[in-house]
Amino acid sequence: MKKYTQIIADYLSELKYENIPEEVIERAKLVTLHTIGAAIAAMKTQAGKNIIDVARNLGSGGREATIIGDGSIVSLGNAVLASGTLADLLDWEDCSFTGHPSAGAVPTGLAVAEAYHKSGKDYLTALVGGYDVYQRIAMAVQPSPKRFEQGWGLHCWQIFAPASVAGKLIGIKGEKMNQLLGTAGHMTPIAIDLIHSSFSDFYHYTHGLTAQSAVECALITEKGISTLMGILEEDTGYYFGVSDQCDWDWFDKELGSRYMIMDLMLKNWPVNMWIQTPMDMIHSIMTKNDVDPDKIKLIEISPFIPNRSEDSPAEGYDSMVAAQFSIPFCMAMYLKGPKVGTAWLEEKYLKDPEILKMASKVKGIGEKSLISSNFAKFQEGSYPSYAMRVTMEDGTVYEEAIQFPKGHPQNPYTRQECIDCFKLATGDLMSQEKQDALCDYILNELEHVEDMAEIGRYLTV
Repeated sequence: MKKYTQIIADYLSELKYENIPEEVIERAKLVTLHTIGAAIAAMKTQAGKNIIDVARNLGSGGREATIIGDGSIVSLGNAVLASGTLADLLDWEDCSFTGHPSAGAVPTGLAVAEAYHKSGKDYLTALVGGYDVYQRIAMAVQPSPKRFEQGWGLHCWQIFAPASVAGKLIGIKGEKMNQLLGTAGHMTPIAIDLIHSSFSDFYHYTHGLTAQSAVECALITEKGISTLMGILEEDTGYYFGVSDQCDWDWFDKELGSRYMIMDLMLKNWPVNMWIQTPMDMIHSIMTKNDVDPDKIKLIEISPFIPNRSEDSPAEGYDSMVAAQFSIPFCMAMYLKGPKVGTAWLEEKYLKDPEILKMASKVKGIGEKSLISSNFAKFQEGSYPSYAMRVTMEDGTVYEEAIQFPKGHPQNPYTRQECIDCFKLATGDLMSQEKQDALCDYILNELEHVEDMAEIGRYLTV
């Protein structure tokens, strides 16, 4: 039987910048800019302020890396704790259809590259390799729909992205890389459904905590540990802890020729993945028809996505996550809330009467489309189709249908569209001069940077 852990460890160890196609490097830059924008936009949330405060005060640990947006220089572990949490708080970063690897991979890569004085090419290589490791493991261990409903391990395999990036950047290779994957596997949490079913805001914090743990695993492995090889094999059973099945082919099929970062969906809106298409549809209808939102009678969206399409609660939402995962709420925010950006999901809107009134007009219809049943489509590179019908008070009807939302690999961002999204996310916090400087640094200068210790000044608003 193949030794999958060592195959993946050797691939990551041997990956070189010059062997990565130009379009993959370009995607890595776009993903970096997009994730930084999402993190900066989250700084104004209460949770964002809280995690920055925690990171500043969680022990000294030296001044090694910059908290994205805030600019504080703290220990490496504390920097990725804060930046990783910020990157996921608005649910605006990537979606790989198995989770949000960018929330760990990008902040970790930037922080380790800064602290260890790595080059821009080193960073980009580690990022591309980290996505390959993460996505292959995550795709391989996707559970059956039955196990999915009992507790999905999204934050369980999340650690493989930042761990791989950190390990690559600090120079871990060969059998030690195998051991690093072992430490990451042993630090994965139990897949408990409560964090998803309760829509706890702690869900976002897990991304920063996971990134912090991943860096610590890399540093421990670098110093030296014994054994702990082969975490991904059938007889050692990482997948037993997070799934009830394993598709072994995902570990190494097309390894080295298919780069998983190309399969990422960059989110066009600061909402859950399943709401990206509805947001694109309502935006299209409103833009093309100059609709007055106050004269909308009913908005119907199909298919019906359980835990996303339910009617808006009359008393409002108990958490930001519950709102981010609600199609009615997100539609109402688009139609009656502030412009998309840093203020878009402030807590005051969760129980705002005007927002809730608009949300009550949004209905999920059609047959149910279970989230767990769509992973086969994702693995094939496809995506579920959505349809929307907006009925006005005067009887006028507007309709829209979309399969691939903006940012999906089948409907990807151009470089300019990525810049525009970044500027939308950060416009209330950064001057145009700083925005332009950061965009230029990431998109045009990064592969020429010899020492990323300088990046902190670009990451400070």
